[in-house]
Amino acid sequence: MNFQKSRTITAVFDFDHTLFSSKSFYRVLKENFKRLGVEEELFNKSFEESKGKGRDYKPKRQFRLIHKAKPKIKIKDLQVCFKRVLKEAPRFLYKEVIWFLKRWENKINLILLSYGEERFQRVKISSSKIEKYFKKIIITKDINKTKPFKKIFKKHEKIVVIEDNPNALLEIKKNYPYVITVRINRGEGKYKDLLTDKRIDFSIKNLKEFSEILKKIQKKPKTLLLFSGGLDSILAAKILMEQNIKVEGITFKSYFFDAEQAKISAKEIGLPIKIIDFSQEHLAIVKKPKYGYGKGANPCIDCHILMLKRAKEFARKHGFDFVSTGEVLGERPMSQNKKSLKLIEEESSLKGYLLRPLSAKLLEPTIPERLRWVDRTRLLDISGKARKRQIEMAKEYKIKTYPSPGGGCLLTDLEFSKRLKELLKIYPQFQENDIQLLKVGRHFWERFQNKQKIKQRKASQAKWTKIIVGRNEKENKKIKRLSQRGDVLIEMRNYPGPLSLIRSYPKGKISKEILEKTKKLTQYYSPKARNKKDVVFKIWRVQ
Repeated sequence: MNFQKSRTITAVFDFDHTLFSSKSFYRVLKENFKRLGVEEELFNKSFEESKGKGRDYKPKRQFRLIHKAKPKIKIKDLQVCFKRVLKEAPRFLYKEVIWFLKRWENKINLILLSYGEERFQRVKISSSKIEKYFKKIIITKDINKTKPFKKIFKKHEKIVVIEDNPNALLEIKKNYPYVITVRINRGEGKYKDLLTDKRIDFSIKNLKEFSEILKKIQKKPKTLLLFSGGLDSILAAKILMEQNIKVEGITFKSYFFDAEQAKISAKEIGLPIKIIDFSQEHLAIVKKPKYGYGKGANPCIDCHILMLKRAKEFARKHGFDFVSTGEVLGERPMSQNKKSLKLIEEESSLKGYLLRPLSAKLLEPTIPERLRWVDRTRLLDISGKARKRQIEMAKEYKIKTYPSPGGGCLLTDLEFSKRLKELLKIYPQFQENDIQLLKVGRHFWERFQNKQKIKQRKASQAKWTKIIVGRNEKENKKIKRLSQRGDVLIEMRNYPGPLSLIRSYPKGKISKEILEKTKKLTQYYSPKARNKKDVVFKIWRVQ
């Protein structure tokens, strides 16, 4: 059933404790009966006994019970008193009821479904002067209200039922899972102290809150999808697009991953994307992640939280209704287990508004699902590392090219991670240029270790020095391009081979020993110059 195709909304209302304050009605009735000689104890006892085995109050039966206990009190006098109180019925409606009914009577279908003794309930509703707002009024003796609900459900695709009885809502939900259930708790009635079950979609205190829910149900939703360009995020986009939801992508780039694959994939499926550079923010969490690293230097939990926080800001600014991702439960042990997914949702302040279409059926329903913006039955229940289902779906959607999983982030590369952690330990103040150098060449660290000279050592001298030796001409060019003021470059004049860079941490004087070692490494990694004695070096400091 595609809820997006239906524009008609039917709201099914309970009467007592939802629209009408039965507590106030019975309090006034008790006060009026007292004038006829009915003590509070007799009123309460006869009131309860009038219900019989059910919970439906029967006024005539109460009159007989009072007259039997006190023959001097005539049934006719009780009836007159009762009718007088009924005339005051409009005052027992909750204060925002008429405001709500006037606001929505021409926008949605309003149905009243009330439990109780039929004649009394109809008189009470009629006396309240709200009949004109409802297209249909149904009185039932089925306390769970599922029997009359069959007729309602056949006629409409989008139905919202609002009721103070959580048990009735759960029974309706059990039989009609598509129905949107709203529990109203006004602090009155038998169920006032019961907590709302998680299976019930919404919990409110008044109809003004319900009005806001209806506004959301009416609108055509927009979702902002975290889009990496990988197969999972492509499939998430396709699943949501099929449900007539407006989908736009948001892609992040940093010093450790770019947006090139996202651009290619987005173009292939016709997805508009916004690229956000959050390199500095991302670097800060890489240096000091709150939730730690994975196998490499990848702070996946912190990274996802940061992305989703930025996505939330963007979504709010540009009118998106919720955020989606292509995450799959259990696909990544650190960041995609149930505990981590819940943590990420809470830490990013997207609780209830973060949808993961590929694993949604294995997770708690989100607000977009509860509002029927998204048809939960058409979402998936994928879990684990195996990608068999995703690959089959790619064939169905005719997606021809997509990258292998986990290949986009340098922080998952163990060799790069080792270099990064070394740099972080030695010089935590490193910046973008240092990171770019980590991506090329062979790296060698040297520490100032001459114990006799340590006391004489000047503050300007380096504590650590790094030597980077290029592997090929392309890397040589990149090393030269990345060199900064204070760096030393070394290459051979008379033999082809690597360009080597020396950088001190912090900036300072580079010793002769380091220069000699760099020469040897430069010569060693040139097959043609290795073991030659006539090598001439060119050495220069970058200005």
